[in-house]
Amino acid sequence: MPKKMKFSVVLPIYINVELKTFRKSLQSILNQTLKPNEIILILDGPIKHEIKKFILKKKKTYKSIKIITFSKNHGLGYVLNKAIKSCKYNIIARCDADDFSNKKRFQTQINFFKKNKKVDVLGCNIKEVNNSKIISKKFMVKEDHKIKKQLLFRNPINHSSVMFKKNKVLNSGNYQQIQYFEDYYMWFAMAKNNCIFQNLPSFLVSMSVDDDFYIRRSGLKYYKYYLNFILKVRKKFKVSILIILFNIILRLPLIFLHYKFIKILYSFILRN
Repeated sequence: MPKKMKFSVVLPIYINVELKTFRKSLQSILNQTLKPNEIILILDGPIKHEIKKFILKKKKTYKSIKIITFSKNHGLGYVLNKAIKSCKYNIIARCDADDFSNKKRFQTQINFFKKNKKVDVLGCNIKEVNNSKIISKKFMVKEDHKIKKQLLFRNPINHSSVMFKKNKVLNSGNYQQIQYFEDYYMWFAMAKNNCIFQNLPSFLVSMSVDDDFYIRRSGLKYYKYYLNFILKVRKKFKVSILIILFNIILRLPLIFLHYKFIKILYSFILRN
């Protein structure tokens, strides 16, 4: 009988998360056909009382649940950096508090890792949902060389769908605090470190998308965050200045477009 591949799950929670959504998200992890050996819930600063009460109740039943608490909000990059280091197992699945995993997600991804030992980062396609209704499907490029080519122009891995190897993440510098682009920056670091990427063709995660999703991706503030990210990429990873300028110019309209136009852009151009 082949040796079981043990793995951890990392799921951050912050003040804006609602109980109804989080309950569904956590339950989708607990109901997996292949159960995680460790579920690390990161409380990034104060969270809603009813969510904390729900977590403590679940922890009594599921011994795999561990809690990391931060007294104040530090941001995704910071808390993921700490959580990755604390994971007991080398295979780590990322989940978000408002996304839902198909019950066979972990089984499918672990089976792939068993058969493809050279792969270090494994994502998949996702469905984007609003009030349980599918509004779009996001198809990802699958092969390593295509992912690394697309990496130069847009994020080729869905963060809340990913499983990766802890040692490869740590060897690549781990998560950094780069607002909105913590995962994207790390993919650059891992690509630079010759890590192997893959996306599965299956839709294993449903991601909650509402108007706030598009609002956060528009306006001058978001554009400044993007500039900070892309200039760090240029400096750290020596990406061609022509590619950097192309990306900066391409995203310039984000400053001026209303979020409803951003919504249309995502729905009809960037999605299927």
